[in-house]
Amino acid sequence: MRSIEQYDISPLTGFLPSTPPLRRLPQAYYAPWETLMDDFNGLLLAGRLREKVHKLPLLDPSQLNTVEEYRRAFLVLCMICHGYIWGKLETASEVLPDNLAIPWTKVASELGLNPVVCHAAVVLWNYKLLDQDGSIDLSNLSALSTFSGSTDEAWFYLTTVSIEYAGAPSLGHILQAIDNVKDANYAALKKNLEVIRDCISHMTGDLKRMFERCDPYVFYWKIRPYLAGWENMAEGGLPHGVIYEGVDPTWSTDEYADMSHLKGHYRKYAGGSAAQSSLVVALDIALGIKHRPTGSCTAMPSPEQKNTFFMAMRQYMPRPHREFLEDLEESANIRPLILQLEDQHRAGGVLTQEELEIIEVYNACLHELKLFRDKHVQVVTMYIVNQARKQCPVTKQSTIQTGLARSIGEETEIVRGTGGTNLIPFLKQSRDETTETKIDLTKTTYSLSDSLQSWSDWILRR
Repeated sequence: MRSIEQYDISPLTGFLPSTPPLRRLPQAYYAPWETLMDDFNGLLLAGRLREKVHKLPLLDPSQLNTVEEYRRAFLVLCMICHGYIWGKLETASEVLPDNLAIPWTKVASELGLNPVVCHAAVVLWNYKLLDQDGSIDLSNLSALSTFSGSTDEAWFYLTTVSIEYAGAPSLGHILQAIDNVKDANYAALKKNLEVIRDCISHMTGDLKRMFERCDPYVFYWKIRPYLAGWENMAEGGLPHGVIYEGVDPTWSTDEYADMSHLKGHYRKYAGGSAAQSSLVVALDIALGIKHRPTGSCTAMPSPEQKNTFFMAMRQYMPRPHREFLEDLEESANIRPLILQLEDQHRAGGVLTQEELEIIEVYNACLHELKLFRDKHVQVVTMYIVNQARKQCPVTKQSTIQTGLARSIGEETEIVRGTGGTNLIPFLKQSRDETTETKIDLTKTTYSLSDSLQSWSDWILRR
């Protein structure tokens, strides 16, 4: 693998940028975007955002000079575009005007992203330090942009920033662990795994803080709707998706024109999702956790049985981070070593104390990741599932109330995430798959599914 920095990953901040994101674009040319963002929350609340957008000039992103500027432009356009599409007590717009669609698509392409709100936009590139000399800590963070203007929304993003920062040290130790497995340096490998274990524990500690200042009611009814994309959003008023005007084949704005040919030119994208965090995916890959299709009971999925949602979400990660995960998949060797030691134990061989300690701390990493997923299930239940079963708090129906933020009957079991998954079964299975990956040397009998997890079979299935 390349050095961690070559994947746009910092040894100190992980997938967060090595320096805080830009607060504004420096070029006067992009002042129309930044000026609109100055009044963004007020315009959205007053129902005047679309009016202002229609007066925006069509700006060329080619005047952006650095990746930091492209990230800032992407965040700005994500906020404006999602505000425009979903509105405030307005019917969803299935057409994104060219003065937004064209630059947004170009900026997204430069970053290796889809033109839609994603984890990178609202988390990785959406914070500022209150004390420039201070650390990335919840007591020293503020959000650059929110849809609602609420502290609840800012806290939701910033808690996730702190989780990313807490897990950052694990990434360098994952790469060191790969080298230490190759060199059979078990003492160093154990230290790597201990750091990874502690990082995951700190991530869970930060996730628990979500409850402090983000109210479930505000999140579900006021924030979450704007994080939705336009895939599987018929109930939100976008049955076909969204047309990116000026990007896809030319179409007529004549109200009497035949529009039937347009169906193939709608774009469908998932919205922001925690599954778009490269950090958690990297931990899964490093520890050898395999995720099968939701509802599948196969112990060890074949390549054809991988969870397609996890794979699809990689397209919503910045290109360098996606490449890191791809290369990590090819290089990850911690679990093959652990399985080799397990096979040796099964065959009657005696493991050294050092080897037993490696298995112990490996299992501890999995346990901490299981606890993190336990807490995530609890958060999702409180912030989404429980809220979805409550009555809509407003009487005037709109897209925002009938799309992702809507009441469902008690008998309804499916509550979908912004990424489109059936939330609770998906999250619980991901947690259970984490637990299933643990190694139990005390077992005296093994099932067929256990035998399929040998190190040689793991290698062959990659």
